[in-house]
Amino acid sequence: LLYIIPFLGYMQIKVLLILKLPKIMKNVILIIILAYSINFSFAQTEKNQEDYFREKVNLELLKNYSECQPFLTKNGISEYNGKTEMWSICKLENGNRIFRIESYKNETFFQEIYFERKGKLRYAKETENYNPKNGFAEMSWNCEFFLENEKLITNISLGHGKTEDENWKPESIIEMYKKRISELKKMKN
Repeated sequence: LLYIIPFLGYMQIKVLLILKLPKIMKNVILIIILAYSINFSFAQTEKNQEDYFREKVNLELLKNYSECQPFLTKNGISEYNGKTEMWSICKLENGNRIFRIESYKNETFFQEIYFERKGKLRYAKETENYNPKNGFAEMSWNCEFFLENEKLITNISLGHGKTEDENWKPESIIEMYKKRISELKKMKN
């Protein structure tokens, strides 16, 4: 009986209760059904909260990104990390900022995107694509990071890359971001 309870619908449960079962048996069945329902709903709620948070941050990013105009965007080049990196920075009138850093080395295309809301990191995305010269990307990896008050809330990745390494820590994006801010401050305006 315990194995079939999660698969029972409302009408099937009602029929079960109408059957001539002792009252204590009906109560036990109801308690088991209630316990399964609560556990299932909590599991769904946590996942739904993460999905909702990611959706909310993505919408903020898209809204701000759509407001980036060419006259609000500055482009720069750096060579701080042993490779030439192209920077594109959009500072919006609302004080938010989006910046993108791209480079290519050893047949790998790298991209980092950072979105700041009110001066605090809200979203980051790191991408690494194996991309041979004179060809198209053959293997892709990216990871999106969603933050609240400079604390990583959730992340989601796609493809084969850093996230498969058991020593990788998603929170490392915060240090990476701080390093990038330091490099940005060194660049000439």
